[in-house]
Parts: sequence; C-alpha cells; structure tokens
Amino acid sequence: MSTPDFIALVKDGLEHLYDPACLREHPLTRVLLPERLRPGVKSTQALRQVLLDAIDSLRRDTSPPSGAPWSRDHQILQLRYVEALPFREVMARLGLGQAQYFRNLRHAHQTIATLLWESVPAEARSAATTRAEAPGRRPPYAEVDAATHHGESLTDLNDTTRAVVELLRDVVANHDVVVCTQVPAQPLVVPGNRTALRQFVITAVGYVLGGARGGQIVISTMERPEHVIFSLTYEGALSDVGLQTNQAIERLALLRQLIESLHGALSVEKRTDGLAITAEIPVQRRTLLVIDDSPDMVQLVSRLIADQNYTVLSATTVSDGLAIARSAHPDVILVDIMLPGQDGWDAIQALKHDPSTQEIPILVCTVLGESDLALALGAAEFIRKPLTRDGLLAALARWADPLARRVGEH
Repeated sequence: MSTPDFIALVKDGLEHLYDPACLREHPLTRVLLPERLRPGVKSTQALRQVLLDAIDSLRRDTSPPSGAPWSRDHQILQLRYVEALPFREVMARLGLGQAQYFRNLRHAHQTIATLLWESVPAEARSAATTRAEAPGRRPPYAEVDAATHHGESLTDLNDTTRAVVELLRDVVANHDVVVCTQVPAQPLVVPGNRTALRQFVITAVGYVLGGARGGQIVISTMERPEHVIFSLTYEGALSDVGLQTNQAIERLALLRQLIESLHGALSVEKRTDGLAITAEIPVQRRTLLVIDDSPDMVQLVSRLIADQNYTVLSATTVSDGLAIARSAHPDVILVDIMLPGQDGWDAIQALKHDPSTQEIPILVCTVLGESDLALALGAAEFIRKPLTRDGLLAALARWADPLARRVGEH
C-alpha cells in the first residue's frame, strides 16, 4: 500500500477511535486484524486496542529526552485522540501555534502509520497494496501538495464558493439535493492558494453527497478578527455506509490535507438531522524580520518557510532593521551578528532598549559561538549557522506565537 493511502486510513481510524459503528466496518480491519476478528463487534474493540497500543508504544520510556520526536508524537496523539481534547487545548498544553500543531500532528500520523505498517505480515501487505493500487483508488496526495504550496496568493473565498456551487449544480441535482449559499456579496479575501480553496469546497460537497439522501446543503462564510469561517451544513437523511466507503475516507483525508495547507482547522460533525463541516482559515499572517547583509540568507529563510503563514521582511543594515521593526512591529526578528558598521550586538541592544520593540523576540543566527552573550543581552534564542528548516520552524513555534510564549513562561 502506498504510504499516503495507509496514512489516510490510520488518520481516519484515529478520528473515529470511539465511534463503534465506524470502526466495525473500517478498512483498517482488513489490514491490521486477523481473519477471525472480522467483521463484528469484536473487530471494533480489537481495532481500537491496536491503535491505542500503537500510540502507547511511542512513549518508549517514562522520561524521554526533551524534544525527542517520539515523545512529541506520543503527546499529541494521546491528548488529541485518546483523551479526545479539542485541538486548541492540545495546542495550549504543548505550547504550539496552530500551523505548528498541524505539522506536528501530520508527523505523528506518519510515525504511527509506519509503526503499524511494519507490524503487518508480508502477505497481508501484498494484498493491501494490490487493493490500494487498483485504478482510481490512489488519491493524488503528491499532486495536491505541489499545487497547494505553489507560491503566495490572496483569494476571494466568497467568489470562489459561489463559482464552485454553480459548477456543481447539476451534480448536486442528480443526488436529489438542493444547495444554497449564504455568502455575502462583498469580497472576503484570505491568504491562500486558489487551487486549495476551490478544491476544498468541491471535496466538501462531494463528501456530503456520498452519504446524502435528498435534503439540503447550505454553505455560508463569516468573517472574524483573526480568521474566517467556512461552513457547510447538510440537513436530511444521511447514510453512514455512504460515508465509510474508501472514496469517502479519501475525500475526508483530502479535506484535512487541504485545510492544513491553508494553516486552518477542520471540524466534521455528524448530527441527528445531517452533518456539518466547518473550517477556520486564518487571515492574519505573522511577520518575520531578517536583519542580515547576505541576500542568499534572506532567500534561504524565505524558501524554508514558504509554506508557512509568514511574511518575510528584510534589512541589510542595523539602522534599516530598527526602522522596519519600529514601523512594522514584526512578530519575531532573526538577526545576524557579523554585519558591516553596526553589528548584531548593537541591533540587540537597540531593540531591547526601545519601548516600541523591546517585547519582540529576537533570534540570533550566526556562525559565532557566543550564545551566552546573546541570551544575556536579551535574545530569545541562539541558532548556530547553517540554518535548517527544522531548527527555524521550531524556534518560530516557540517565539512567534504569543500563546506559545505565554505557555513557555509558566
């Protein structure tokens, strides 16, 4: 089975860990459970236990090294799925920003899927691979990543939603479903790839149609100070079987992937009278100011966080950097030490003595080894060059998010 296919199944199994009806007929049972346990009530209990045991095995020991990958994977899976905490509470407990939370969750999904796949006997792997690679069965995960992470853009969510509804009108009608929109006429611009937003709406409607039996779909959008809310509500008879097919599972996995590419959060809720899909998409980007006289360094930073919710500003001198910091009030500043004229030490001192900039976290990134001096002068963190993506993202998660900073201070 291709890795994305199996990861999608594992994610869906975790999302429905306490949903007996879903686990009873879940495709994971054909791969992870022996023949004697499927199908039936026993399969529900057995599949849940397999997933719980896999999560618990990531603990490895009672006191893993701080920051160990398996430790974070275990923490986020334990809190989100075993304890069933809302994702915002998980973020607060682990000191993560929203984008970092979803990156870490995605890594945890990959880790546990790999662990489970390695436990599958060779003959079962072969059979599963044959089924997964049948024509029309492989979701275009690689293509989705390439398309949704291509370049910066702004998109009118309202216009995109109306266009998609018109595009799908005949398809919806063929399912004997009525669709209507409650979308304001004025533009609602969000930072996001048009391809991702358009496909998200198409996939959301397709997922609902898989289980819909007549009824009505209502699509609405709403603006909030820091995010916009996209809501798709279905009212009518709903077939659980229709939402448990391989196609429906793939669509749900694709919905989560698409919303993650927009740094948003997704909620899918079954109701007695239908189903609701809600997506929160952030509209405020964070700002990173890079004070470095090397254009290559600025380009490197921009490439490393091109798929993150950041705007990168740059300055080649300390005086220019101070001026930008005072006017733009960035969320975090990355500064080199070896600068011409005034150097990075001057920059740190000036930033920390200016009331308008003294609260901005400073990340010192240099070839020098003067971490003690940097921290003593007020830098939030010291990063030794060469700069890596993992190192930069981890530092930004700790210091660019106000929530993470508050949690870290306690």
